[in-house]
Amino acid sequence: MIRFHKLAMSTAFLFQGMVLSGSSWAQDKFPERPVEVVVPWTAGQATDIAARTLAEDLSKKMGESFFVTNKSGAGGAVGSASVARSKPDGYTLLAASTGSVIVSPLLNETSYTADDFVPAAMIAKSPSILITNADFPAKNIEELIAVLKANPGKYTFASSGNGSATHLMAEAFNLGNGIKAVHVPYKGSAAALSDVLAGRVSYMFDTVASVSGQIKSGKIRAYGISSKERSASLPDVPAIAEVTSLKDFDIASWIGYMAPKGTSPGRLNAINEAARSYLDTPEAKQKYQGMGLAINPMTNDEFSQVVQKEVSLYRDLLSQLGLGKEK
Repeated sequence: MIRFHKLAMSTAFLFQGMVLSGSSWAQDKFPERPVEVVVPWTAGQATDIAARTLAEDLSKKMGESFFVTNKSGAGGAVGSASVARSKPDGYTLLAASTGSVIVSPLLNETSYTADDFVPAAMIAKSPSILITNADFPAKNIEELIAVLKANPGKYTFASSGNGSATHLMAEAFNLGNGIKAVHVPYKGSAAALSDVLAGRVSYMFDTVASVSGQIKSGKIRAYGISSKERSASLPDVPAIAEVTSLKDFDIASWIGYMAPKGTSPGRLNAINEAARSYLDTPEAKQKYQGMGLAINPMTNDEFSQVVQKEVSLYRDLLSQLGLGKEK
């Protein structure tokens, strides 16, 4: 009886373990319902385009819909804060970028910091381009700098919001060239670009992804790329570092998916692996290059290291510009 009792107990524990194992497996199966990707900018902006493109492929690969919701405002802080407050279960992701996750919390009082998010999938680098409308009285960047410097306070520059990457790029450009101009922030780059095209605002930095079409059609005059490398989409536009005294000017945003802190590493890795399998394809490279983006897939550990380094880098840069909260 004793032997039977022990055998029965062992069998019971084995059965219980199998049930628990099955239950655990069921809980870890991901995703089992649609995943929301929050874009903290207006539709049509580079982050929005990149996020939607990846969401479409992940929907096919992972068997559940990855759908995009736009929640713009406050330099990306409105949508970013909503994701930081959401349940860390992998079903709410942020279409993150340098401006919303790193710069905005360093520049403004936000309810979140970069530490409130964990990486899910790096997508691409997004260089920006210095532009005016086609009628602006400067044919090249040397003439543009001369016009702006000769008229302090007369000209205005737009950005996609306070604390956005385009805001920071313009401030760094102005400071480095001794330019004094008035900042006009918008709730996303689409409205800012519209006013630059109409001549209501003088100039701005916007992503290559957002403006390459208008540049090629002649509606926009392009002066320089923000990164040290030229864009494959606009190879004739020089890097600002090439044609000005700002030889170290090299500012490019990244775009990727992030999740609220506390999200399961297993779910994050599942998203990352599916994303990288798509981003490594010739189809994806061609598609993103057509948007003016340089694909930059990496593991989540590598993504985390990028974020940590850039928090330090942008904190120092903002301090030099006299713009940070700790100025």
